[in-house]
Amino acid sequence: MSAHDDPRLNTGAFALGALTPEELDRFIAASESDPDLAAEADGLSATAVLLGLASTPVEPSAKLKVDIMAAIASTPQLPREVVSPVSDSSVSDGRSVSDDAVSDNTVSGGTADAPRPVVETGAAQQKAQTRWFARPATLLVSAAAAIALFVGGGFVGSAITGGTPVLVDQQAAGLAEIYAASDTQSQRSEVDGGGVATLVWSNELGRSAVVVDGLEPLPAGSVYEAWYINDAGAAPAGTFDATGAHKTSWHLLDGTMSAGDTVGVTIEPAGGSKTPTTTPIVAIASA
Repeated sequence: MSAHDDPRLNTGAFALGALTPEELDRFIAASESDPDLAAEADGLSATAVLLGLASTPVEPSAKLKVDIMAAIASTPQLPREVVSPVSDSSVSDGRSVSDDAVSDNTVSGGTADAPRPVVETGAAQQKAQTRWFARPATLLVSAAAAIALFVGGGFVGSAITGGTPVLVDQQAAGLAEIYAASDTQSQRSEVDGGGVATLVWSNELGRSAVVVDGLEPLPAGSVYEAWYINDAGAAPAGTFDATGAHKTSWHLLDGTMSAGDTVGVTIEPAGGSKTPTTTPIVAIASA
C-alpha cells in the first residue's frame, strides 16, 4: 500500500477540508468501514474547531470589504454547465453512456481514442451531495466566519462608507442578494475624470448596485448621486461618497430598477437633489 492509498495519512487533511473531491470520496468510503479511522477523523475535526476558536481574533483592514466587493463585481463569471440527461433508449438497448460518447465522436470526424468527457448523474451524484453535507464542522465554522465578515462586518463597512453598521449591513445584504440572483448581470464603463464603474443588476429582483474604482473624493458640501434614467426621466437612487480605501466605493441603489434602465452618477450638493443638476460622470445602460 502506498502513502497515497493509506487513508490514515489523510485524517488531518480531512479535518481541515483540504482533500480533493476524489480523495474525499475515497476517505469517506474507507471511514465507513473502519470505526477507528472515523473516530480519529472526528477527533481531529473537533480539535481543528477548538484551535480556531482559541485563536486571537484579528480585525481586518478597512479596505478588505470594498476590495472583495470590487473584485466580485469586476471578475468575469463562467456560464453554468448544462449536463444532458441519459436517454432511455441508450439504457434499454444495453449501450453505456461512454459507448454513446465514442460513437458520437466517431460520426463527427473525431477519433475513438479521444472521447468527450462524460458527467455521471443520478444515484452517484446524490451520494456525492450527501457526502458533501458530511464535511467536518470546521468548514461550517469557516463559512460562518466568512459570512459574518462579508455581510455582518459593520465595523469594516462603517469605516469605509461612514455609515452606521445597520445601514452598511443592509447594503451588504442587498448586494449579496443581487450577486446570488439567477439572472445577475454586470457592465463596466469608464468614469469621466478617472476611474472605472461597474453596474451589477438583477431584472428579476429589480435591484442594482454600482461599484466604482479610482473615484476621486469630493470637497465638503458635495456628494455623488446615482440615478435611474429612462424615457420618463431621471429618478434619484441615493447618494454616496468616495472615502473608501484605494478610492473604491460601492452603493446599493435605492428604489426599483426596470429592465432597460440606464444608471447614471452625478455630482450634487450635500443631501442630494431631486433632479440632476450636473452632467453624469458615468452612465451605464442595463439590458
